[in-house]
Amino acid sequence: MSLEQIISKLEAPQATVTVYPVVPVLWVYRNYDDRWTVHLEGEDSEWCHPTRNDAVGAARLIGESYGCYRLFLQLSDGRFCLEMMNLSRRREPRQVDPSEGEN
Repeated sequence: MSLEQIISKLEAPQATVTVYPVVPVLWVYRNYDDRWTVHLEGEDSEWCHPTRNDAVGAARLIGESYGCYRLFLQLSDGRFCLEMMNLSRRREPRQVDPSEGEN
C-alpha cells in the first residue's frame, strides 16, 4: 500500500464527519431540588424553570435555533419520552392554483 493510499484512508473519516450535522440533544427533567431543568448535552450550564411547561418551551426554543434537535422529556412517573424535530426538512403546504384544474 502506497503512502498516498494510507493518507487518503486516514483523511476519509474526517471528510465524512462534516457530511452529517451534529444534532443537539436536550433534556428536560426534575433535578434534586425538585425544579424543572433544561440541559443541553455538551454544555456545563443548566437552566431551571418553575414549571414543566416553561422548561419544555425553553428547550424547544433552544432546539429550534439549531434547526433540528432531540428532546428527552421526563414524565410524571420518572420515565422519559423522546421528541425529535427537523425544521430544515419542513416545507410549506403546496398552494393549489384554481386554474390548474381547468383544462
